[in-house]
Amino acid sequence: MSELSETIERVMADSSFKYGLLIQSNGQTLVDHDSHEAFPSASLIKLAILNDVLDSNVDLDQSVDVSTDELVGGAGILQLMSVRSWKLRDLLALMISVSDNSATNVVISLMGMNHIQHYLQTHDFHETRLERYLMDGRALASGKNNYTSATESLRLLQQALHNGSEVQSWFVNQQFRYKLPGNFDESGENVAVYNKTGEGNLIDHDVAQIVYNNHSVDIAMLTAGSLNRMETIQKFNQVGQSVVDWLA
Repeated sequence: MSELSETIERVMADSSFKYGLLIQSNGQTLVDHDSHEAFPSASLIKLAILNDVLDSNVDLDQSVDVSTDELVGGAGILQLMSVRSWKLRDLLALMISVSDNSATNVVISLMGMNHIQHYLQTHDFHETRLERYLMDGRALASGKNNYTSATESLRLLQQALHNGSEVQSWFVNQQFRYKLPGNFDESGENVAVYNKTGEGNLIDHDVAQIVYNNHSVDIAMLTAGSLNRMETIQKFNQVGQSVVDWLA
């Protein structure tokens, strides 16, 4: 067992919630705990939607009209804006950088839910499923939900980051940075973090690539069932800090 895996095992030993965790570096798995377990994805499903768009070679400069009935609550700013026509690339930027639920639903409608699900199935994502729009309580009540695992959400992040500097900028400027990077994000340390979070009722997730000292580590940490959210967030902070300490 490596030094990092021993540290992470100590951090997570007394966790009161279910979690899936995968940590990789240079293609090597350093830590793996239930990484193929499917969790309700919350906003991590946006990684699947993004990859379908990018791999489908659609025109990112096309204008997409947004109708008022597509606007939903939760994370994001689109519902606050008066502009009702956006470039697709801007909707994707909002979907990732501020986890905009309205922008996400517009992109789902543009691509088609069946198209996105077919993309996942044909690209060997068997633990990731899109079954409903974001903030669709009626669909959720009927038993439909979106799912992913630590393994597949990490692969989706890795794939997305291979699409160049513009896509990378959406992640490195992502606004929800209080989980894995929470301990060091504004500490002055020269650490780059490309991440996407997800959260919902009793759910907290973060998937990140952490780059420090010209080395990188990829982490996916998915949790469910915590009755003490402060404890859960602290665990994310400790895992992220442990990785940076290991890279130092």
